[in-house]
Amino acid sequence: MATRRPTSDEQNASLANISRTRRAQLVAEFEGDLGIDYKARARAVYEAKRWKVIKTIIVWTIALMFFLIACQKLWLMGQAVDQPFTDLNPIHDLFGSD
Repeated sequence: MATRRPTSDEQNASLANISRTRRAQLVAEFEGDLGIDYKARARAVYEAKRWKVIKTIIVWTIALMFFLIACQKLWLMGQAVDQPFTDLNPIHDLFGSD
C-alpha cells in the first residue's frame, strides 16, 4: 500500500507541532551552518540589558541625590526663619552669603 505525500497544509501543521526545544536546536544548527555565533549574540543581548539596568540605577541615584539636597536646603531655610515670611531673600539662604 502506497503512502500518500503530505500536502502543504499537513506539512505546515507538522512544523507547528515541533517542540520549542527541538525548534531551538534546529535554529542553532542552521545558524551554525551559516557561521552565526548564537552564544555571542545571546551574550551581546545580555550585556545590552545589563547596561540598561546600570544606566537606570545611575540616573535614579542622581535624581534621588538632587531631591535629598533640595529637601535639606528647604529644611535649613525653614530652621533659619524666626517668624514666617520675614526673610524674603531665598538666594541669601541658598548660597549663604553674608
